[in-house]
Amino acid sequence: MSLVKWFRKNNTKVMAVVVIVIMFGFVAGPALRWLGRGTSAQQKTVAYFANNKKITNYDLALARRELDILKMLRADIILKSIGAPLSRMIDLRALLLGELLFAERRASPAVITQLKQIIRANEYRISDKQINDIYRRSMGSEIYWLLLKNEARLAGIRESNKTSGAQLAGLIPQLFNGATYSQLISPIVNRQGFPEKEILTTFSNLLAVIQYARIICANENVTISQTMHNVSWENETIDAEFVKFDSAVFADAQDEPTPQEIFAHFDKYKKFFAGAVSLENPYGFGYKLPDRVKLEYIAVKLDDISAIVTAPTQQDAEDYYQKYRERFTSSVPSDPNDPNSPTIERTKSYAEVASIIRNQLLQNKINSKGERILQEARALTEANLQDIDTELEKLSTEQFQQMVGDYKTAADQLSTKYKIKVYTGQTGLLGAPDIRTDKNLGGLYLKGQGYNPLGLAQIVFALDELKTSELGPFDVPKPRLYENIGPLSDITAQITGQTAGKIMAVVRLLEAKKASEPESVDQSFSKASITLDEEQQKSPQDVYSVREKVVEDLKKLEAMDTTKRKAEEFINLIMEVGWEDATDKFNELYGQQQKQDITETNLLGTKDQVTDLSKPFKMEDATNLKRISSMTRKTLAILSEGNPAAELLTSGFERQGLFIEQLHSLIPPDSNTVDNVPLILEFKPYMSYYCLKNVSINRLNQNQYEIIKAMRIYKESFVQSQSLAPVHFNPENILKRMNFRLVKEAQDPKRTPEATDANAPPQTTGVSL
Repeated sequence: MSLVKWFRKNNTKVMAVVVIVIMFGFVAGPALRWLGRGTSAQQKTVAYFANNKKITNYDLALARRELDILKMLRADIILKSIGAPLSRMIDLRALLLGELLFAERRASPAVITQLKQIIRANEYRISDKQINDIYRRSMGSEIYWLLLKNEARLAGIRESNKTSGAQLAGLIPQLFNGATYSQLISPIVNRQGFPEKEILTTFSNLLAVIQYARIICANENVTISQTMHNVSWENETIDAEFVKFDSAVFADAQDEPTPQEIFAHFDKYKKFFAGAVSLENPYGFGYKLPDRVKLEYIAVKLDDISAIVTAPTQQDAEDYYQKYRERFTSSVPSDPNDPNSPTIERTKSYAEVASIIRNQLLQNKINSKGERILQEARALTEANLQDIDTELEKLSTEQFQQMVGDYKTAADQLSTKYKIKVYTGQTGLLGAPDIRTDKNLGGLYLKGQGYNPLGLAQIVFALDELKTSELGPFDVPKPRLYENIGPLSDITAQITGQTAGKIMAVVRLLEAKKASEPESVDQSFSKASITLDEEQQKSPQDVYSVREKVVEDLKKLEAMDTTKRKAEEFINLIMEVGWEDATDKFNELYGQQQKQDITETNLLGTKDQVTDLSKPFKMEDATNLKRISSMTRKTLAILSEGNPAAELLTSGFERQGLFIEQLHSLIPPDSNTVDNVPLILEFKPYMSYYCLKNVSINRLNQNQYEIIKAMRIYKESFVQSQSLAPVHFNPENILKRMNFRLVKEAQDPKRTPEATDANAPPQTTGVSL
């Protein structure tokens, strides 16, 4: 049969086949092309790590799948419960790993607060910034998980599935209300479709990452000599009795320095901060100006607000008591006649707590009213910002300044409306210590999402122009110039319930200046704080003059010789009349010359509270003074990072340590006391002489050392390993040490096929994978 005849005979069948082929082409063709493209996209290399090892889209999808498995196992809870080996303490290495991998969307202020409390309680050498950096990720969690598990694998760290299964079997009942291994794992296998082997392998990888972190963070050995040094310094104490002779007592009697002397002294020490003691600067002279800010404020007195709120009635107090009776309990002996009997919880009667409740209700009303007034102040000064099309973050400082409202106008309106005085004004240029120690500004705080109150200084010095302060992810947002901050409450009023002299305020930053050397010795500027009385007399301390500070220091320096002679005169008088009569005599002769110096610090590094300026000489008894080791100094420095007023603490701490060292140097190695007393000790950082009556040391003997040694070695090793945890799990450190780098896209992937694929890599500019 010819081909033509065959087609004529079977034309119906042929047409059917053709139609089927055409339909298959329409339907199956795109599907095959999509399948091929999907396979290609999964194998597409998006990044490299280590020695040019590839990361494909498939690797990322697998990493996400493994993280999903770990979430189903509630690994975040497991990691928070893991204790450090040989310790009952939480292991920061496990805890920070959990925060890195699982806190992208559910980061908790409570966890950060707990972390910082653990760090301070155990004196880990970890700064707030290091903790905050854990939450500042440039990549998605799957990237860090993929890198960490490969890092452990490349180091040869493995955990078997048998080990991980046993770990899970032991942990699950403890963490999940007595649930068994099968009760947790079976639903994951049956409902989610994850094989049990894959679940155990993923958990094994997690244990390997933790094990590798423990090895790496514990590889710094603690030497015996280092241990002996630390044990000795931490357990030996010095006791001293002395009378301090401060050169400030005799400074006013000195001649005024010449202009040449003033300029030479200023020029020599203008690069130092005040109190920065060194071999080059033993007295701690310094005229470098710290970071400073100028504030504008709207403030109300709580006393004024109390006059315009209605006091709570007795019925209000009784209703509150009935609603919250469980808050008013106390522990009392179960047997009233036996104070040692087991205690029980007893609810206090209304009569016992009525006054407390009324005071608290009144305080709540005052706070609520003050907040309402200041929120209205914010609204009045931010009215022009409400309807603009541009995002506020994109406004320049100049544009923002032009759009905000006038504080005085707002304050006047609120004064008229609420019939109380609403204060407004501007401060001078204030450093962080100025704010911290100010009677009005020092207590002002805000509360972010976390549980810790943030002081005003901590907030304003986080300004981008300064970046002196550290704010975490759950603190308040960083401020900007001319932006309202507040309402701020007074923390002392919240704690004590006392409103006398307390304020609430809204402030904004008008100016910020970075630390710098003074322009000249004649530079001066206002350091005025909040003014709550228009007739208040301006204090000389409201103006800071570089020249006056230089003159003050020069006169105190000049008075050092006089101070030494007076100390020698005092020693001679002691021989005749004794310590008490000699002290009374010197107070009688020289007491009126003393001029209070509020910046002076005592042995505890805090401000001297001079109650009687006419009696500058007094017998002081300093006991149990401990030498300050370099490790302690390092710990304090790290814990103070991000604290804008840290210099106020650390400089006093350093000078205290130097003073104790000088006392220690007076005692011979083979003795526990100084025999040739009374004697005179010069201490330059305080510009003072000390007439010493007794100096003794309580040394650590060999038996005591042997008892302490093992525990001290373990403690130091433990502190070091825990302190390295945020370094090891720092997101940027992980990327760097694993040599992670993204593949640069050569084409514009705005709407490429890969861009619509679920496994395709996102843009690498400003977007995490």
